[in-house]
Amino acid sequence: MIAFENVSKFILQEVSIYVPRGEIVGLLGPSGAGKTTFLKLASGLLEEEQGYVRIMGKKPNRDASLNRKRVAFFAKTPFLCRGDTVEECFQELKSIYHVPAAEFQNRYRELAERLDFGKVRKERLHSLSLGKRMRAELGAALLLRPELLLLDEPTVGLDANGKVALREILLESVAEGMTVLITSHDLAEISRLCSRVAILNEGKLVYYGSEKRLQKYFVPVETMQITLNGRYPDLEDLPLVSYQLDQDNLILHYNSGYITAAEILKFLLRQTGAAEVKISKPNLEHIILQVKKNING
Repeated sequence: MIAFENVSKFILQEVSIYVPRGEIVGLLGPSGAGKTTFLKLASGLLEEEQGYVRIMGKKPNRDASLNRKRVAFFAKTPFLCRGDTVEECFQELKSIYHVPAAEFQNRYRELAERLDFGKVRKERLHSLSLGKRMRAELGAALLLRPELLLLDEPTVGLDANGKVALREILLESVAEGMTVLITSHDLAEISRLCSRVAILNEGKLVYYGSEKRLQKYFVPVETMQITLNGRYPDLEDLPLVSYQLDQDNLILHYNSGYITAAEILKFLLRQTGAAEVKISKPNLEHIILQVKKNING
């Protein structure tokens, strides 16, 4: 679906990546890392200086078949016309892309209801609040059911309900074959949505794969909190990073690359009882900070 081979443009340096069809990939990294440049290359708005970019086997900035009906790019630049009403803007999209009337009505009605912009359909786009405008713009990007959807910070201005609605639509669309590439500073939402993450740092692709593998490779330290129901156990033979006791709460920090949670529990339950066990892993934000530290360190 998306193929970059040794691509350089502006800050991007020799980036190679392949994103298969039907995936949601989170494109992450600090400001200025090259995320928006990456999306613009994939959309055809920019042309690579070195290497090559192919979308569905075609060069995106030269092949006319890769129009908005196949590739939609949602970014800070408005997708819809600004001066007309929301309803008029959608009607213009319908006309430009020759969407059959019945198909348009069904899709428009569904998106307006789920993304909650139907109540403002008679209002001009430029007069809307940021949240309502973002909902309408997202609806426009999804209207044509593109094969590839490129999203640059799509949750800005959305409340919790808007984020849930967008997440559900994206997951359903991907199940039907859509491919999604998304940048966002909302790492909790990225973690919920994405099957893979790609991390850019100073224009270089420093990681591409699952969040689970990222965590295991870069930040394998996990935390186990146990409410004891018995005597304090002997921890001498456990390969722990650190531990502490707060009344009946025993908190263990361990490297999951050396010992598993199941092995720790088995060891402890030979000596004492446990009323409650909680295991927590580092979140995506912590992992990315650790990745950057490892690279720059």
